[in-house]
Amino acid sequence: MDTISRLQTLREKGLVENAFLNIQKWLEDDEYVEFKSDILDLIEKEDIDELNDAFYKVIPFGTGGRRGKMGVGTNRINARTIAESAQGFSDYLIDYFGINQAKIRGVVVTYDIRHNSEKFAKIAASVFAANNIKVYFYEGVRSTPQLSFSIRYKNAVGGAMISASHNPPTDNGIKVFWETGGQVVPPHDANIIEKVSRVRHIERLDFEEAKEKGIIEMLDDSVDTSYHETVGKLSLGDYRDIDIVFTPLHGCATTSFLPVLKRVGFGSIFEVEEQMSIDPDFSHVAKQIPNPEVPISLELATDYARKKKADIVLSADPDADRIGVVSRDRLDSDNYIFLNGNQIGVLIFDYITKRLKDIHEDLSRKMMIKTVVTTDLLVKIAADNDIDSITDLPVGFKYIADAIETRLNGKEFLFGAEESHGYLYGDYARDKDGAVAALLICEYAALLKQEGRTLFEQLEYIKKEYGYYRELLQAVFFYGMDGMDKMLKIMDVLRKNLPKEFCGLRVETVLDQLTKKVIDPRTGLIVGTYEGFSDNALVFYLNTEKTIRVVVRPSGTEPKIKFYAAVGREVGVDKSWDEYAKVKKEVDELVHKILEEFVVLAEGMSSGGERFEVLG
Repeated sequence: MDTISRLQTLREKGLVENAFLNIQKWLEDDEYVEFKSDILDLIEKEDIDELNDAFYKVIPFGTGGRRGKMGVGTNRINARTIAESAQGFSDYLIDYFGINQAKIRGVVVTYDIRHNSEKFAKIAASVFAANNIKVYFYEGVRSTPQLSFSIRYKNAVGGAMISASHNPPTDNGIKVFWETGGQVVPPHDANIIEKVSRVRHIERLDFEEAKEKGIIEMLDDSVDTSYHETVGKLSLGDYRDIDIVFTPLHGCATTSFLPVLKRVGFGSIFEVEEQMSIDPDFSHVAKQIPNPEVPISLELATDYARKKKADIVLSADPDADRIGVVSRDRLDSDNYIFLNGNQIGVLIFDYITKRLKDIHEDLSRKMMIKTVVTTDLLVKIAADNDIDSITDLPVGFKYIADAIETRLNGKEFLFGAEESHGYLYGDYARDKDGAVAALLICEYAALLKQEGRTLFEQLEYIKKEYGYYRELLQAVFFYGMDGMDKMLKIMDVLRKNLPKEFCGLRVETVLDQLTKKVIDPRTGLIVGTYEGFSDNALVFYLNTEKTIRVVVRPSGTEPKIKFYAAVGREVGVDKSWDEYAKVKKEVDELVHKILEEFVVLAEGMSSGGERFEVLG
């Protein structure tokens, strides 16, 4: 029986039509010859589940670019899908900038520590070079924010980062960046996707040959030095008396966090030796999850902090654009508290505003930018300090980066934050940077230590002054080929049946970021519009002040829907701590109730997925 006949037999056993067509193409087209033996092996084993999952669709671009499981197939990260991405991006860069600009200004290519990252980076670089686009290439791993800085530093037309961020060891991906140093946003992202989908033939040039011809130029450490100096100059005070435990979680933060902290004079840094080495399997990270959003990822470092009686724990994700922080609850305590992304952002912003006020900076000229799911406590701090805010952005730091370019309206960018542990201070990059966040949070911890408090204790003072805000996040996973259908069904049913109230609270308005409409759920009338980028997210406001909300959004890169609940209430700096505790209890109870009821409501609209909860 020939191969196509065997495929026909597998179709009768459950191989879906899209997978059949994609497999047939990869077997018959010489462009895919390098994958033929792997495909034949799967066919021989009749591994229908793997064939379906690997070929039923083309791996998409999400908020973080294109990432997913490595392996053979259209729905996998491999040499072909990386090369297609680079070819499509090359085609678009040449169309948009012209061949002369693309050739002269070029692109920057970097990679992190994952399996095949260097290989994939060289494939991408070779494709760019074959299209006569100059390539600046680092020898060795670098962080994503270093790529963003390097694009601006070299005045390149774009860049590419080979990384899957905090995904499991099985994954990899490619993030595509624009000339600003930010990840691509509409309309460029859709245009690039269209170009990628049209790729049939990929231009290729041997990497070493391209180096010899000067099309690929290796970057020396002068760019690293400029990056470290630039970030170090953003220091807001000479506060250094602090003991730090640091872990890169086997990632590349050793090229960014450590040089910056050491350059500015932090001398007491204890490294978690087991996690300092480059290790794409994340062997010494709990459950192999290198994610600073997840407390178990920092367990080893926290245990080490207890032994060293350190003041703070710092961690990064594999490409070092995000930061994790653990703080003592009191200076004389051995109890350490994991800080979530909203808490870290609030602390950094509080430090920035206090220090700038100390030097009499005119804050009315500044702008704070956040995503819609990030804590509104940042907005309250900004307003009380005469700082303007942009608060309605979709999930993804690329939208913050774009707002810096397009929505400041004469203001100066001050601080950008997203609840998933991403922050930017300064004008040197257009992506979140764990290094600058590490610098500022360590300085604030050292300053507070002088004053007899910890970061965790300072959070209570901040909330008593500005208001008690509490955010919760719950994610529901949907695995398999029908996972996307289940997620889309939930969003579709929600849009058609907007809840009018729950938990005894009226739903005042609903912002649909997909249709860019603000809707009154009781009348169905459109009562406003949304001017930002389109995103498949629904924002339910449960009071007119918009301090109580629920956001429902499917992930752009993983098979899950995230539910974000947030409640905020003013306390008053003149109120007693007992009164503060009462408000805190009421808000905590309400936000838990809102989230639980809303998730149950949404899950009733589709057969449920696998739930997990991240509390903030």
